[in-house]
Amino acid sequence: MNARTWCQRVAAGVLVAALAAAAQAGLHLRQGMADNARIAALATGRDITPDADAAASVQAARARFLLSQGKIDEARAIAERLNDAEAAPQRASLLYALGNEHLRQAMQIYLLVPLRQVKPLVNAAKAEYRQALQLDPDNWDCRYNYAIAATLIHETETSKSMIGAQMSHDRAAWPDIPGAPNGMP
Repeated sequence: MNARTWCQRVAAGVLVAALAAAAQAGLHLRQGMADNARIAALATGRDITPDADAAASVQAARARFLLSQGKIDEARAIAERLNDAEAAPQRASLLYALGNEHLRQAMQIYLLVPLRQVKPLVNAAKAEYRQALQLDPDNWDCRYNYAIAATLIHETETSKSMIGAQMSHDRAAWPDIPGAPNGMP
């Protein structure tokens, strides 16, 4: 084989590889455009059920749609399916949204119902915030909301137990708070 024939075969091989790469990029672009169309439809309120192998962003958009419809359990099921490393940002965002929904529900009813009915909502919110923070520890909004949820039950327990009760003036009943006069009120 002479040098010219060898160069032609190498050039043909490079051309075939380039065409294959261009075709692959075209398919990837087409899939991305279809995913964006599905996400846009879900954002406008049109329900679209994505395939089981759909992109994580499409599944997360579907879960957010379900949350807006009040279908928390179905949205939670989607969040559980998004457990691979590539879907971690979408799962963290979705867990944060689920936590917000549970906390919102708890805040709406915490003065109206017994504490035992509020606790499961707050505990679910805290669990979802913890999972989201494991995936995205730099999410300060999630940290803040977790702190709110963590203090809500404690504050509610304290305030509901103090309503109508005589406050004891003995030292054992009051914590040692800096600045408080000998622990007394």
